[in-house]
Amino acid sequence: MVPGILLAILLMIYCFFISKKRNYPAGVKMSLREFGKATLVAFPALFTVILLLGGIYTGVCTPTEAGALASTWALLISFIIYRTLGPKKLMTIIKKTAANTATLALLTGTSFIFSFIIARENVPNVIAQWVTGITDNKYLFLLVINVVFLLLGCVLDVSTIQYVFVPMVLPLVSLFGIDLVHFGVVICLNMMIGLSTPPFGMVLFIVTGLGKTKIAGVIREILPMVLIMIGLLLVCTYVPQVIMFLPNLMG
Repeated sequence: MVPGILLAILLMIYCFFISKKRNYPAGVKMSLREFGKATLVAFPALFTVILLLGGIYTGVCTPTEAGALASTWALLISFIIYRTLGPKKLMTIIKKTAANTATLALLTGTSFIFSFIIARENVPNVIAQWVTGITDNKYLFLLVINVVFLLLGCVLDVSTIQYVFVPMVLPLVSLFGIDLVHFGVVICLNMMIGLSTPPFGMVLFIVTGLGKTKIAGVIREILPMVLIMIGLLLVCTYVPQVIMFLPNLMG
């Protein structure tokens, strides 16, 4: 949560200064009454997030059950409250969902096979011996991991990195005595940066499609933001309390 808030603040500051520098037009200011009205209209949609995260964190349901519950709620409000979803659009969504699920299932299945081969051939121990032969400094190890995962994020999908490469380095994380929560958040932040880095950053293609612009222009504009994200990644990597103080407080 804390790295996410920090990242949002840093990117908002950057956007503020770049908007001032280029003299971008400001949006129409809303009155308090208009803001309240808009919030009221949006509340059923906003409640989806409350339903999803609230169900998980209160222990009422598992993440899978919470996802199903939130999806059902989203369908209901789309049909009944907002009336933006009809049978034709629903069929299109189902087809896309089936295609995406099939892709993920295929990726998951093959990654399990790959993980089995890696475990059988004792690859993690070989890598551990190789890395510890180079350095026994956990800070240097974290730097190497960040560089490797940033490079992987440029050419691979997040799911592939998560299912194939993360399990390979977990034994090393334990070996160096790095907290798994700290490491998990660092890797999540790292993979998120990978979504924004060329040539295979999925977010780049999404933004290009939404903005109806060329990907070269998007890449040029996003590079300063990527540098900001990498800066925060290094802070989170080498100042664990940025990540850990909230879990420690709750614990």
